[in-house]
Amino acid sequence: MAFTTRSSLLSAVLRGDETGWEQFYQMYKPLILLRGGDLRLNQTEKEELVQLVMLSFFGTSETFRYDKSKGRFRDYLKRIIRNKACDLMRKRHDGEISAENVPQLVDELLAGGEERWEQEWRDHVLKQALEDLRCAVSPLVYQAFSMLSLENMSGKEVAAALGITANAVYVYKHAALKKLKELIAQADE
Repeated sequence: MAFTTRSSLLSAVLRGDETGWEQFYQMYKPLILLRGGDLRLNQTEKEELVQLVMLSFFGTSETFRYDKSKGRFRDYLKRIIRNKACDLMRKRHDGEISAENVPQLVDELLAGGEERWEQEWRDHVLKQALEDLRCAVSPLVYQAFSMLSLENMSGKEVAAALGITANAVYVYKHAALKKLKELIAQADE
């Protein structure tokens, strides 16, 4: 995935950029499916929830303007998922719950999965930041960081494998961690 920030990805989506839409879809589909699981939706319903949420973004893309001052993007996404889940569950004809009680049921079910959502969001942000880091630093810096921090190799092993000094390994790790923290902060706005 190309190096993107949330704001540049949202801008691409708003412009109707096909690559931006694909990145957006791939980025957020797992989170929407997770919430669908929290709501005890079957697989077909979870896939429908993904489509409804994505259509919601697509339908508002010409008028939507994300305003950071009004809240975090993840909260906005959660609200859309909740609203579309209510719509989906109202359409059910299983007689278990009346349409007017759907919002309360959805809120109760989602509250039970809130901790999982937060962990999944953190994992999502870290994964995206690591992908972006690969594009944001030189291949040697990323490889040294990856071997040392992600593969748990020693500094000496990394230095020997890459043909650099152990000191350089730690300098590269420091540079990569600094950039990674910036990317996480951008992604978690």
